[in-house]
Amino acid sequence: MKQKAIWSLLVLLLSASFVDCKKDDGGDLNNLAIISALSGGGDCLVDFPGKAAVGVNRTRVAKDSTGVDVVWGRIPFVNHPIAIVEILGIQNSDSVVFHGVDVVENPNVSGQPTIYEATDCPLAESSIITDGTTKFNISGSDPYTYVSNGTSGSFYFLLYIVGSGTPPAATVDYNDN
Repeated sequence: MKQKAIWSLLVLLLSASFVDCKKDDGGDLNNLAIISALSGGGDCLVDFPGKAAVGVNRTRVAKDSTGVDVVWGRIPFVNHPIAIVEILGIQNSDSVVFHGVDVVENPNVSGQPTIYEATDCPLAESSIITDGTTKFNISGSDPYTYVSNGTSGSFYFLLYIVGSGTPPAATVDYNDN
């Protein structure tokens, strides 16, 4: 009997919590802000293999731009610097040059960068290029140059640094060759 009374009380309390009818005060926006902050708070949701999707700050680089500063964000809880560089409208032989930072190695193809091919965010894990042709020309440690060889479209380059220090002052150039 005692157990039945406890269960009845729990059901009654739960029912009472759902009956609280009131006018919508816009609390959903508060919930959305909390969820956004917990996911990184960036303007581009990025899905990376083996990791939870995270909101990443997007750096937009226009054609024939030089010295565009990378906008960095932080991965929640671990505080690692992360960024995504958006390059729209790449044509054959265009080049993208990163100064001061390397891109993340592709988890599916060793020795290659993590590049998403998509027209806009969010970036799904399935949009990571894994064809084996997207290699960087690495001369020493800087700069890292990507040259579009027979591919065109819109690409997103993932930048990620393990560690919670200050991210480097990285820049990007996008040239029409």
